[in-house]
Amino acid sequence: MRYVSAALLALLVTACRDDRLVPALPPGLRVDTYAQRSASKVDVLWVVDDSGSMAPRQANLARNFQAFIALFRQGSIDFRLAVTTTDIFVRPGELVGTPQVLAPDTPDLESAFARNVQVGTLGSAYEAGLEAARLVLEQQAEKGAPWREALAACEAGCDTETCRESCAVRYPVAFLRPGAFLYLVFVTDEEDRSPYELRAYWRVFEQAQGIGNDGTVVASAIIGDVPANGCGATPGTRYLELARMTGGEVGSICDAEFADTLRALATSAVGLRRTFVLSHVPDPATLEVHVRYPCGVAAEAVANCEAVDREACEGQSADALETVCTPQRDGPDGWRYEPERSALFFAGRSVPGLGARVEVRYFEEGAR
Repeated sequence: MRYVSAALLALLVTACRDDRLVPALPPGLRVDTYAQRSASKVDVLWVVDDSGSMAPRQANLARNFQAFIALFRQGSIDFRLAVTTTDIFVRPGELVGTPQVLAPDTPDLESAFARNVQVGTLGSAYEAGLEAARLVLEQQAEKGAPWREALAACEAGCDTETCRESCAVRYPVAFLRPGAFLYLVFVTDEEDRSPYELRAYWRVFEQAQGIGNDGTVVASAIIGDVPANGCGATPGTRYLELARMTGGEVGSICDAEFADTLRALATSAVGLRRTFVLSHVPDPATLEVHVRYPCGVAAEAVANCEAVDREACEGQSADALETVCTPQRDGPDGWRYEPERSALFFAGRSVPGLGARVEVRYFEEGAR
């Protein structure tokens, strides 16, 4: 009897330590969780067509910039934005605009970006976006080389993150910064006419941040639809293929507004995951998906949810992950199950936001 009492006492003590009851999961039921994270530093190079037909497209890009930059600000991402043109004859390898490189602390950032991307329409009709990007990266690598060497030497003597941050301030690299993701965006209504094979440019871009950092470079494009379109643009076949090779996004230059495309590009640029591979093969009919956000999340960040439950936020801090979003299933802004890789894919505006936690409950295939 004494032993039974001791066991009961131990159980009561344990219960006092944690008043939550954690039920055992039924056989075959799985709960997979994923934290949505992003890149901390991103350098974005915009390659904008400056030929005679591009004025309205440049204006479209400028007025919808907020749709792109909002996600960067939400995640407090350390970004750099630079612009060049598809004309490789007048100013090959040069950045355009003032200031040439925009950062989070650039005064009136939206206006500065609008000025920089409206590059005019007097450029060459021989649009060579891929070569233009290569020349810029080559020139930036040469300009930044002394600073990178000094920065590396400074960081070699550091034992703390504070020291490394101090080194970055003392030896600033303007663009193509060490440790930053590189994101290329091509905006044009013509096919690329660069002189080299596509794979040659792919290799150059993949190695722009050094050998072994190929996974940190992504190319996206706003181009003439492939294989055809209704706005007179030439299909951007080479840009489309490059985007596929690097995991980037593609939008249509024919769109009346670029807002939706720019949101998709921003999601890709900051490194937000759209695909979540499940730990086991599920019975698709049993999939339940929820995305948890902080209690302080803005209403617009969960506006696309099918349902939003904030009840558990009562008395919680703004950082508590108690806002539960039930995302739409299927459609252009919903999640879908992809059986070929046993994964969930979040399309359009359904992509889980920064700081969110994705929770997926399901029974394994054949478990019921």
